[in-house]
Amino acid sequence: MERTDFIENRIDVVKNIYTLYSYAKSTIVENRKWALQRFQRGKWYVVEPFGNTLLFAPSRFVGYKNNTREKHTSNHGDGTQTNNKFRELKLYKEISDDYLSEQFERFMAALGIEKDTANFFIPNDLDISDLQNQHKCYFICPTHCKGQKEIAWKGFLTQNLMSIGWNHTDYTNYTIDEIKQEYLDDQTAIGPFTLIKQIKAGDIICCTNNNFGLWGIGIALSQYKFKDKIHYAGVDDDGNESYYSHYIDVAWLCFKEQGYIPTSEFNIQSTEKQWQPYGTLNQRNDIPQYISNYLLNSSYTDMEDNNKYEKYIKLLEVNKNLILTGAPGTGKTYLAKAIAEAMDAEYGFVQFHPSYDYTDFVEGLRPTPPDSNGNIGFERKDGVFKNFCIEAIRGKQNFIAYKSASEALLSFKEDLREKGSIEIPSFRSNLIIKTSLSSTECISVPEKSGWRVSDEKMLAYLETGTCHENDTYTKSIGDYIRKQYLSNISADINPHTSKKFIFIIDEINRGEISKIFGELFFSIDPGYRGESGLVKTQYQNLITDKTDPFYDGFYVPSNVYIIGTMNDIDRSVESMDFAMRRRFAWEEIKANENTGMLDELQEMKDEVIEIMKRLNAAIWNDESNTGIEGLNAAYHIGGSYFSKLQLYLNEEHTNKKSAYRHLWENHLKGVLFEYLRGTANAMENLKMLESVYYNENGNNDIEG
Repeated sequence: MERTDFIENRIDVVKNIYTLYSYAKSTIVENRKWALQRFQRGKWYVVEPFGNTLLFAPSRFVGYKNNTREKHTSNHGDGTQTNNKFRELKLYKEISDDYLSEQFERFMAALGIEKDTANFFIPNDLDISDLQNQHKCYFICPTHCKGQKEIAWKGFLTQNLMSIGWNHTDYTNYTIDEIKQEYLDDQTAIGPFTLIKQIKAGDIICCTNNNFGLWGIGIALSQYKFKDKIHYAGVDDDGNESYYSHYIDVAWLCFKEQGYIPTSEFNIQSTEKQWQPYGTLNQRNDIPQYISNYLLNSSYTDMEDNNKYEKYIKLLEVNKNLILTGAPGTGKTYLAKAIAEAMDAEYGFVQFHPSYDYTDFVEGLRPTPPDSNGNIGFERKDGVFKNFCIEAIRGKQNFIAYKSASEALLSFKEDLREKGSIEIPSFRSNLIIKTSLSSTECISVPEKSGWRVSDEKMLAYLETGTCHENDTYTKSIGDYIRKQYLSNISADINPHTSKKFIFIIDEINRGEISKIFGELFFSIDPGYRGESGLVKTQYQNLITDKTDPFYDGFYVPSNVYIIGTMNDIDRSVESMDFAMRRRFAWEEIKANENTGMLDELQEMKDEVIEIMKRLNAAIWNDESNTGIEGLNAAYHIGGSYFSKLQLYLNEEHTNKKSAYRHLWENHLKGVLFEYLRGTANAMENLKMLESVYYNENGNNDIEG
C-alpha cells in the first residue's frame, strides 16, 4: 500500500531529520542499529543547518510526516515519490557541491559509516554560502504575563514558532531605523525588534524559564514574519488578554512533555555563561557548547514523546537493578512497565508483601497431589523469578536466531528493491531463478506466475533450514540469503545486547528482601551477572535434569534487569538493609514529572496537572522549602490519584465540577487526612488544602 502521509513544510522535514539522527545517537541498541542502516543505504540526502552543524538524512525517511521507526518499518514508502514531493512543494532543490560532499563524509564518519558519495537536496531558499555561514543562538521569554509562561510556551510549541509583542504592525519591509521611530516612547522594544529582524534559518532558538531552565530548544526556519495576533501570551496585570503578532517559524526539537528542562541538565561549565534569565529576547553571537551538546548529543528514541524514558533506560542498562521511589500515586508501577515497553523488553511482574518468601521467588518444596493411597509428598518447584530467568535464557537464544534472520531478510529485500531483481542459482540444477519484489512486498519469481513467499515462511526457513522437499524456490532463495547475508549478521549480534527481560517488583520494600533473595544477594550484583555469578541454591542437589539450564547452579542471566518500586513514606522502607541497597540504583519519581497516566483525560490533562501542582505546592514547596510542618515532598499527591477523575466524568466531560467534587471527597480527602493525623493543626491544614484544591482564593476553577 502506498504511503500518502507526505510532509507539508520544512518544519516537518527538520523534525524527521532530528528523529533519525536521535535514533542513531540512542543508547537503545536496536534503534541505533536500525538508524545507521538507513543512513548507510540512502541515495538522496536532505541537508539542513542545525546551528553550525549540518545534518544529513535519507530523503525517503524524512519525506513522510512525523515519521518514526515503527511507521517506516511497517511501510517505508517510495523514495521517488518523496523526492518529487520536495520538488512539487518547492521546499528543496538538488545540488552537487564539493563542500557538501566533504561535510557529508565527515558526518557519516562520525556515525561510524564509510560513505563518500551521495545526492543532495538543500533548502530552496538557501545556497551553499548560506550553509557555510556561522549561526547564532537566541533566548526568548514566551510571555510578559506573570505566571503564564508554561501556557505561552505551549502556544510556541503547538504552532511551531517564537513570537514577540508590542504594536500589531507588519514590519516586514521596515528597516531597524524605521522601527525605532515607531517606539520613541518605548525604548524597551528596540532591542527585541533589532534581534528578531536578524534571525535567519538555521539559528538556534531557546525558550527560557528565567534561570530555572529552558522550555525548549529549536531551529529557526524563517526570517521575520507577521500575522495579526498569531500568539496568545496570556492575561496581563490589567486583566487584558495579550497577543503577539511578530514571529519566526521554529522547529522545536528538545523539550519535556511536562514542565521545562532544568538548568542542571545542561552541564554548564565554569568557563561558560548561562543565558540572560530576564528580558524578552537576547542573543549570543556564539552558540554555547552546553546548548550544542544537549541538542546534538541528547538521545531521544522518537519525537512523539521526546524519549521521556531515556534517563531511566540508561540507569537500568548500566546498573542492571533500579528502584523507583517517590510519593504514593506518582505512577512508579506505570513507569516501570513503560520503561520495559520502551526497551522492547519482555517483562514479568510480582508484588512483594510480608508473607512472600524464598520459596515463592527462587525455589522451594511444594506438596504434590495425593497418590492412590492418599499420601502427600513434596517436590522441588521453581519460583517466579527463577522461571523468569529460564525464559530469559531461552529468549536470548531464540532472539539471536530470529534477529539474524529478520535482518538478513530485510537486507536482501532492500537490495531487491534497489536493483530491481537478483539472479539466484537453483540448488537442484543449473537453472537461474530471477527474483524480485511483488506489489505486496513479497519475494516473488515473476517467470513462474503467481509464485511468492511470505516473510513468515522465509524467516522460518532462515531460522531452521527446513521447508517442504519440493519447494525449490524457497530453499534456493533461502540458501542464498543465508550464505550472502545471514552469517555476517549473526556474527555481529552481541548476545549481551539482545532481547531484554525486565522483572518488575512492585512495593519491593514490603517484603523481607534478604530472606526472599537468599543467595541471589550475590548473583543480582551488576558485576556478577551471567554464569560468572553462579551460586548453589538451597535445593541444588534436588535438580537431576541435566537439560535444566541451572543444573550446575543458578545465576541471573546478563539480559535480565530488575526494577523495584517503593513509596517513600511507607514504614517498611527502612527494612531494606544497606548491602542490598548498594546493589540498586535509585531514582526519585516526583508527582509533577510523571503524568502519562493522565493522558486519558484528553483536553482536561493540562488543567488537572495545574491543580495537582497547586495542591502539592501547598503540601510542601521544594523551591521555597515551605509547607505543612511535618510533611515534605514524599507526601505529594501523584497523578494516579488524579487519574481517578475519569471514573466520574461523563463522555462529553460536561460534569467536570461534580467529578472534581467526587475526586476530593472519595479519594484525596481521606489520604490527606491520614497524612495529617497526629500533626499540629491537622484539621485547619486539611481545610487549607481543600481551599487550595478548589482554588477558592483564585479563579475558582473548581466549584466546591
